[in-house]
Amino acid sequence: MRIRIAVRCRAVYASLALVLLIGCSGVKTYPNTLEKNLQIQTVTRSDSVFSKVRASVDIYRVDPECQLAYEGTVDLDAPTRAVGIPATRRSYLVFTFASSTFLGGANSATSQETLLEPRPGYRYDIDVMYEDNIYNVVVRERYSRKNTVRELPLADLRTCKKR
Repeated sequence: MRIRIAVRCRAVYASLALVLLIGCSGVKTYPNTLEKNLQIQTVTRSDSVFSKVRASVDIYRVDPECQLAYEGTVDLDAPTRAVGIPATRRSYLVFTFASSTFLGGANSATSQETLLEPRPGYRYDIDVMYEDNIYNVVVRERYSRKNTVRELPLADLRTCKKR
């Protein structure tokens, strides 16, 4: 009887600790309630069976003074993710690739960023790739009325001009 109670208490304490860790992590889920104008295709492959790679995108609002305000994070844990960002203002997208190993406990992260000013009526296809320690992000702007597609260069925040 005492063993059962001890096991239950441990399970309750472990669950509480997990909830506290998740609640205090500082990661806010992006609301993603707007019309979906970003189509993000993600491919992550690790170079070892003992490691895992996770991808996510942090979305920031960019004000007229080029100051950032964090809006939230979207986990790119599915092959395709539809995301809506306002087509009336600039956004700063930070794609993060986090890798961890199961046995060695080593963790590392790297990111690629871009300043994006979506245009009304356009869609944006974003390819996010991490394979064998090589990562890449490609952004394409698609205008469906004329069936045109163009690749956009990644733009650093330093390219932001105050309005």
